[in-house]
Amino acid sequence: MVRIGWMVFCAVAFTACDPPEMVSERGDFRLVVDGLSTARDLFTGSYWDPPYPVLAGTRICPELRCQACPEEGACDDAAVHASGPVAVDEDGCFVVESPGEVVWTVDPSCGAPGQQPDRVRMRVVGPDAVEARVTSTLDAMVVRHAMRDNPVVTAFGADWLALLPREFKVVAGEQVAIGVGLFEPGTNLIVARQSEPEAAVTWTTTRGRAPITYPSQQLELVTFAGTESEASFEFAGHRWPLARVTGVPADAATSLELAGAFYFMEDADAPLIGRTSVPFAARAVARDDAGDLVVGLPVTWSAEVGNMAYWPEMASPEQLILSDDCVAPEDRDGPRELVLRARHGDLSASLEFTWAGTREPAPFNFVEPDSSWEPPDTCLAPAGCGCRSGEPGGAALLLGLLLLGRRRRKSHVRTGMLAGTCLLALPAGGCGGAPSVRAAEAIPLGDVPLQRLADLSVEQGGHSVAVGDRTVWAFRTATRVRPYETTTAAAVTADFDARDGLHPFTAFVTADEDDDDALLPYVGREGSYRHDHGGDCTPDEDCPKVSLWPGPMVHDPERQRVLIFYRKVIQLPDNAENQHVGSSIAVWRDDLGGRPIRPEVAEGSAETTLLFGPEGPRISAALVEDEHVFAFACGGRGSACTLLRAPLAHALERDAWRFYADGGWSPSPRRPDELFEGAGAMSVHFSAHAGAYVAVYADREEPAVVLRTASQLEGPWSDAAELVRPRDPQRALMVRDALLHPELARDGGAVDYLTFYEAYPSENGPEGGTLQLVEIHWE
Repeated sequence: MVRIGWMVFCAVAFTACDPPEMVSERGDFRLVVDGLSTARDLFTGSYWDPPYPVLAGTRICPELRCQACPEEGACDDAAVHASGPVAVDEDGCFVVESPGEVVWTVDPSCGAPGQQPDRVRMRVVGPDAVEARVTSTLDAMVVRHAMRDNPVVTAFGADWLALLPREFKVVAGEQVAIGVGLFEPGTNLIVARQSEPEAAVTWTTTRGRAPITYPSQQLELVTFAGTESEASFEFAGHRWPLARVTGVPADAATSLELAGAFYFMEDADAPLIGRTSVPFAARAVARDDAGDLVVGLPVTWSAEVGNMAYWPEMASPEQLILSDDCVAPEDRDGPRELVLRARHGDLSASLEFTWAGTREPAPFNFVEPDSSWEPPDTCLAPAGCGCRSGEPGGAALLLGLLLLGRRRRKSHVRTGMLAGTCLLALPAGGCGGAPSVRAAEAIPLGDVPLQRLADLSVEQGGHSVAVGDRTVWAFRTATRVRPYETTTAAAVTADFDARDGLHPFTAFVTADEDDDDALLPYVGREGSYRHDHGGDCTPDEDCPKVSLWPGPMVHDPERQRVLIFYRKVIQLPDNAENQHVGSSIAVWRDDLGGRPIRPEVAEGSAETTLLFGPEGPRISAALVEDEHVFAFACGGRGSACTLLRAPLAHALERDAWRFYADGGWSPSPRRPDELFEGAGAMSVHFSAHAGAYVAVYADREEPAVVLRTASQLEGPWSDAAELVRPRDPQRALMVRDALLHPELARDGGAVDYLTFYEAYPSENGPEGGTLQLVEIHWE
């Protein structure tokens, strides 16, 4: 399933995210206006063009920037004045009350000596004189800068789509996120509005299954074939029609054409004007037989002649920002040619760039052109071009580009049940034939919207459990207090109906602002381990540290508690040799109040909170049956899954645990039966629809989700069969932490909901990614 993020971001690659501003007619002063929503692009940050249209009712608190002060300090106390349909509120800010023209002036001390006072004219427009439009930021940026008197961009090929049509099609199953703005009809100028209160795109479904939508200021949805929906844009009590969107299958697209853009950059060696142009961007435009725009077509890009890389954080299948990083820096001058091709099935289109190359680094290069240069892994030329795998260098960080939590590119989901495919032959179960249940259909529902929660940047996990009328989800997330570390986190929702997505979630938070809202607390000096044992390292980055990894959870209603299995790990910088310290169970009140505790369960031990030591089981899945908690342990490299159990009432007692061995239950963990090869995160539940236990996990070798079934927990378990394999048209994927969530099942288990964490491989571990939600319909 592909996330189509049409460049809706605060772009900081070349400018800071500065607030919009008004520039006086002669340029003597500028009025910087924070708290306004206008438009942003890579070259100018926020932009707002004269005569600075603004929505009536907007509150403006201008900050004066004098450009023509006769002497230093003369303008420090200059006042700003406004005339027209405007009032001053109690805070000294201006409120534009009704349509008309507001003229802004400043005290003479902020003017050029001997000149008439300078001014800014601002047009106030009413809600009925404004229209809401869907706008692609990249397209709008290309069009805007290509039409300037001194253009920095030149466009060619197909038309760039600064404003999308009122009616368009979206490929079913693809997650689309496109910007929305207020515009003045006729001029197509951006109309500024206040950034608070937040605006919202709302939806009305007129035919078919309602699309997956969440509260957003963008046009953001996952739709279905045959669905028709109408979107509106709402702000401060006003509502504007926005677009009619129809879901279509990908094969509805019957034509494909490409648009390209060059960027003009300074080059001292260039002839005449000291400027040269370099390829900047490309986009694909797909249409159906009726000529209607089809958005979200997952095309694959390649370079047939020449070579270029693309910015992975800024790419959607339909759009690329290009970087000249695939050719060695010393070979970049002279005549250059690039032929791009975009394909989807039998559809194909190409676009030719020709230019005079330069050795000068372009603003888009993200690999340092020094002795360590290597082509990145996003080069578009086919295999055999000489491109080697590499990682983007520090230039990307220096350019300041961190877009949308790095979640621009997702993948299409397909199913391919490989019945009878044995992934590992084990002596005691596994490879026991095909699973007893098959998926008839897997429907992608987009991201689980956890990124909408402040300070919850999910990196791993996703185990869940029903607790009364709520479900609890546990994760590992990036921290907000200690850089470069992860912490444990939880989110809670009362939404048990995943047909329209899952929303809203509430993040677990603590009262202490300095403890990072960690779900599982450190005990004693665990949190200081990186300082005590780091040695010669940088504490925030390179030091080993204690990390707690939350796992499966079970509800124990009789004792009014939730049991959270977890691992304690000494985490090393490269994650290659992490040291497993042990595993245990944390306890949370089932009213979800307070904070989970890590009780002492091993008195006299060096690790008093751990039930099992470094050689003990690493719990991957857990479930409750017949007053017992059953746990599958599948940790360690290449180790098979074993089964253990304890009475639920005594789960915190090490001596209560028994291991399945030789067809019975033994207190000794030394020789448990190996049931099958699973994964470190896994779900196991009994499916009434299948009449069997179903285990689901991410395959260790392939980027796929697999399942096994068994008539009893002890096995024999079936072969592993592929359930879902996500597809990215451009890059290799990693799939982790694949889990079914039986508390969300519908129709007696005939429909289940799957999540998996989707990321991209890199030398430093998984990169980017999101938690994907898929609806599984069983045969």
